[in-house]
Amino acid sequence: MTQLHRLRIPVLATTLSLLLAACSSDSPTDLGKNDPSDTTSNPVYATVTVCHTGSSGREPTEIHLSDLSQHLGHGDYITTTFVDPASTSIGDAIHFARITDALSAAAAARTAHAESESDMCRITIEVSEGTYEGTASVPAPEGVEQFPLIVDVPNITLEGTLLMEPDMNGRPSGEPASPASVLTAVDPLPIIDDVSIPIIIANGHPGGASGDGLVVKGFSFESGQDPDGGPGGQAILAVRVKGLHIEGNSFGAGFTESIDLRASDAELVNNYLSGTAGSCDICLAGPGEYLAQGNRLEAGGIPGITVDGPVGLPVPEGIEPFELPSAAETRAVLENNEIRDHLRVPVGVGIRVDALGVGGPNVLSHVHARIHDNVLVNNRFGIIIHAAFPVEGTALHAGVDVDVAGNTIEESCEAKLLVSLSRHQTALGLRELPYLRNSTFIIDLDETLPWSDVWYSHPAGYGNTLVVNGETVANGARQFYDPEGCPGS
Repeated sequence: MTQLHRLRIPVLATTLSLLLAACSSDSPTDLGKNDPSDTTSNPVYATVTVCHTGSSGREPTEIHLSDLSQHLGHGDYITTTFVDPASTSIGDAIHFARITDALSAAAAARTAHAESESDMCRITIEVSEGTYEGTASVPAPEGVEQFPLIVDVPNITLEGTLLMEPDMNGRPSGEPASPASVLTAVDPLPIIDDVSIPIIIANGHPGGASGDGLVVKGFSFESGQDPDGGPGGQAILAVRVKGLHIEGNSFGAGFTESIDLRASDAELVNNYLSGTAGSCDICLAGPGEYLAQGNRLEAGGIPGITVDGPVGLPVPEGIEPFELPSAAETRAVLENNEIRDHLRVPVGVGIRVDALGVGGPNVLSHVHARIHDNVLVNNRFGIIIHAAFPVEGTALHAGVDVDVAGNTIEESCEAKLLVSLSRHQTALGLRELPYLRNSTFIIDLDETLPWSDVWYSHPAGYGNTLVVNGETVANGARQFYDPEGCPGS
């Protein structure tokens, strides 16, 4: 069995390795790809940025490379570092051949300065264009990244070189406008004890240090899966992390889930996803707050984006399990995303709201979602709002509050919207699963999606309440599901 752990690889002598890091301001910034510390191209005016402790606190300060030793001696530490296997300066505490090594040095710097939670500069690791192959086997061979890359200290930026041409609405077209920094598996990432191993993990240790504030930007993620071998591996997993920012990345085919975020707060902006082969392309589970804006998802998993109550799913070895709360709220804003071609039978869907997360049936869950100005085209269902994972003998209680407006929902094979107080398949007559009890679903729809066009299942006898546009809906059901045809078309 593959053993997962974070490698702590000494890059220089102990003192310098502990002082290593990359730092900018507390707000992520776009950084150029020129490396002013590269003495081969800029020998006279070579500079480096350090996190300098002055009278006003810690702040990033650019200094001459010749002054670095003096600043390190005063307790400063290096800010932006660079990953480029072709660099002639590897080993100078600024340049690295692997992302694995740069992350280990950044974590060592955080530990050395007792910066596990607050009062730190941002650590930025700029990754040059090229393909970075990794493996989950331990130890990774020389020159190969050790997957997963675990980030469990705060305010780290991983910035690659990928830029994508935007469409007229600002969403990524998927066409690269620059050479990319590619993260891929040299061998297929495994599924161990029902856990799909990720390329990157952002972890928050309960009561301890956390990967809060992680930025992942400008990478192309590839699963390395054999198309005939089934899905495997995730691109990004986050557990108990706040302030996560995922922007401008491309996610290729073959992942079980491309982005799987649990009990976190995160922004996902202008990412391109295509060909997720397992469950959801983007999975957003509570408790937490999420923004998904300007992303393009094409021909992926069963749902494109899910917003869930807390999930009780297993995690990779070395990551503490998430302890399910007794009650939780999930809040999500989904806007200006384009989701196409999610046509899995029976319930492929663009956006899905799950009142109860998988493995969390006893959590008193409430999910709030604002679904505005998205383009949902050629999906089996446009949107599904349902109980999701009710289990007989459990609380069977949850609530949702969903605002749906300004969306373009076209070419839905079955229906633009399905609402079910049980699981979606129960509403469609495909399975017999329990209904929620004494629960309330509140849904607001604009004029582009009249209630008369909505399929729903809200039978009497369970004490549930369904409110649409301020009006209580009488018990009843409506659906015209056809597994062979497309009544919605």
